[in-house]
Amino acid sequence: MQFYLISGLIFAFLVAIFALWNSAQVVIRFPLLGEFATSQALVIIGSAMLGALIIMVVGLVRSFKMGQKIKKQDRLIRDYEEIIDNLKRQLEEKQSQKDQGNK
Repeated sequence: MQFYLISGLIFAFLVAIFALWNSAQVVIRFPLLGEFATSQALVIIGSAMLGALIIMVVGLVRSFKMGQKIKKQDRLIRDYEEIIDNLKRQLEEKQSQKDQGNK
């Protein structure tokens, strides 16, 4: 976990340095929304933040799906354990009946 945190901080530092080196004004054009002039540094940092946000959302969705799958598998395991316990009890009963019949 610490590796990912440190790696993320190093990446953020590198992005900030890159953005500062490229701080000229640029014109950004969006279809149907128009255009505006802004610093290239803001575009770079904003793009990095948007990418991180998208990765976070995808990770949360994946984590949620995995949690649901784990819960389903836990329920299935409990059901199968109950079946196994019932079968063991039935086998023990049959064994005890067989032993009593042999006496």
